[in-house]
Amino acid sequence: MRTLVIGLPLPHVSFDNFSFLSAPSFFDYEAMIVEAAAVSRVIEDVMEGRAEHRTHDSLPVVNGPGGTSAMGLTDLLRVRRLETERFLGRGGLLACFAYSDAPHPGVDGFPDCRRYSWLPAPSGLSYAEPWLLPGFGHRGAEASDPSHPFAHYVGLYGSRLAFRAHFDEQAPGAVEAMRVFARSPGGAAVGVEVTAGGGTIVFIPPLGDLDMGRDRMPLAQTLAECIEAALQPSGETPPHWMRKETAIPGREEEEP
Repeated sequence: MRTLVIGLPLPHVSFDNFSFLSAPSFFDYEAMIVEAAAVSRVIEDVMEGRAEHRTHDSLPVVNGPGGTSAMGLTDLLRVRRLETERFLGRGGLLACFAYSDAPHPGVDGFPDCRRYSWLPAPSGLSYAEPWLLPGFGHRGAEASDPSHPFAHYVGLYGSRLAFRAHFDEQAPGAVEAMRVFARSPGGAAVGVEVTAGGGTIVFIPPLGDLDMGRDRMPLAQTLAECIEAALQPSGETPPHWMRKETAIPGREEEEP
């Protein structure tokens, strides 16, 4: 099994790393990891002409009509939405580093484009207020449901997690739609699992002090273990991380 990783290069033997625009078709994978803020960055790169981006078959992405020698940003965003729907329809697992919603009104032909326009939501909800709200966490998070596969990630990184969004459990339909497995020190829902389109979406808080040199390899290993556990059929042998502790760089400094 291979995992498609979008927006945050993670070194792991089972991971394929791409940007949101350069990735191959989403539905050819069983699992994905998406850095939501990076999705916005590449959209705005094209929208504002800050950097050149190309599709997986090397066509330049342009903020305007496409053709035989370029692909329009709006067309590619539409395709990514369809790919995600098919990915989820096949029972895919998508882990998303959660950020609050953001508009991208400068996308030609798509004035209502937003950060999560490509991602289906549970029925009756959207990835915006009143359900998904901005967050400014800096004091970490704790696993409130230790049985959840991604509680492993929360437990290992603990105080280093800095949530940038949280889910309001009082929003209409929210309680029925989501499983909360991580909370901020104040009790906000910052680690949440939802079902949409037949698949599973897991929102996790990002590391607030990510060190690209030291953290990427252990982070990749941890997320690979979480995905393995989440996709494991019930009744099989627990993954190895449930039988031994994984060392995390910097963790030893936090011990009393």
